[in-house]
Amino acid sequence: MTSRTTIKLALALAGLALFGVGIRLNAEPYRWAGIALVAVAWLLRFWKEPADRT
Repeated sequence: MTSRTTIKLALALAGLALFGVGIRLNAEPYRWAGIALVAVAWLLRFWKEPADRT
């Protein structure tokens, strides 16, 4: 597993946890922060590695 995959999984899990806490506490900022973390993890899916220029 690459470090980027680890980062994506960590962001997605943290986002889901934060979203769950936001629902449990009825705190809208936590829900939006959780959604944002999941969105960043999803956007990282499309980030390509730079081409090797050797």
